[in-house]
Amino acid sequence: MYVPEHFNESNRSEIANIVETFPLATLVANGSGGLIANHIPMLTKKNGVGDIIEFHGHISRHNQLFSEIVDGEEVLLIFRAEDSYISPNWYPSKQEHHRQVPTWNYRAVHFYGNIEFTDDITFMRVLLAKLTNHHEAKIGEQNPWKMSDAPRDYIEEMMQGIVGIKITVTGFFAKSKISQNKAYNDYVSVHDKLEETGKDDLSNAMARKVRDLKQNI
Repeated sequence: MYVPEHFNESNRSEIANIVETFPLATLVANGSGGLIANHIPMLTKKNGVGDIIEFHGHISRHNQLFSEIVDGEEVLLIFRAEDSYISPNWYPSKQEHHRQVPTWNYRAVHFYGNIEFTDDITFMRVLLAKLTNHHEAKIGEQNPWKMSDAPRDYIEEMMQGIVGIKITVTGFFAKSKISQNKAYNDYVSVHDKLEETGKDDLSNAMARKVRDLKQNI
């Protein structure tokens, strides 16, 4: 990922927030026939200072990722956060000199790591329980679903069809492209236009992110 210095996201807590808010990762690996990509919700394991050191998830045993990738191979995890198209018409400076072009604001994090597959029953039970509890809590159900709601033999049968994955982080790049390279008046206008035209959650979230940065300028 190309990351100019002015778009480099170095705030570790902000990076962790992107991962936790947008946990559906794109996992890319190099299989026998070329690149393999899967979309997998991930949980994180952190060290004592809050840095992400591992990702945990699961896939179907029939997934070619399991049949073609061996333990220790390098993989790429991509987390994509808010994004929105930005029109040149939103910049006041465009009216002065017309030296503006369309662009796209977005935030993303790329993690590199080494993958490992596991059948460890304790790991799998803990992973599935944590994934379920975490995401049920986020949707705010009055009576959140839990694994014990389903028949035990059914859960055991379903678990036979999946395999756990661990990814040990070896490096990462993070990018927050939110118009911070623009003149202040252009930047403020982008925020206002995003709020005015926001028609979905992602563009509204981008408006809030631009607003937060504007308050610190």
